[in-house]
Amino acid sequence: MTKTRNSGAFPHKSFGLVLQALVVLARKGDTCSSCEMAELLSSEATLLRKTMAKLTRAQILVTKEGREGGYGLNRDPEELTLAEIYQALETAESCSKAVNEPMCGNALGEQMQEAYSGILAEMDRSMMAVLKKHTLADVVRKIDC
Repeated sequence: MTKTRNSGAFPHKSFGLVLQALVVLARKGDTCSSCEMAELLSSEATLLRKTMAKLTRAQILVTKEGREGGYGLNRDPEELTLAEIYQALETAESCSKAVNEPMCGNALGEQMQEAYSGILAEMDRSMMAVLKKHTLADVVRKIDC
């Protein structure tokens, strides 16, 4: 029997981490190095760089090299939706994948996938609809510290 990794868990955790990092950047209003952010977030700089690279590719972030370098927002927090951030992390299908991947490859597993695939698709659509309603600036305003 082979073990199947639950691919949905990590992307959801990385979304929370990245959201925290983006709040730091929005509040700072300037570039911030991955080491500085990792320390603020009690995380690892390597993990942060991997997830931030996806946001850079999606043009949500810009990078600046050199001693004063780091990551900076390339978008106005008032216009950057949480859905765009989530999609940039390539997690849009993670809920469905997380549930479907570990299903056994027999008749019961296939029937189970058919039975609730529509429910999972509805969950994904609902989640994206909620994330589209909120911006990074909305989250920043809710942070008190």
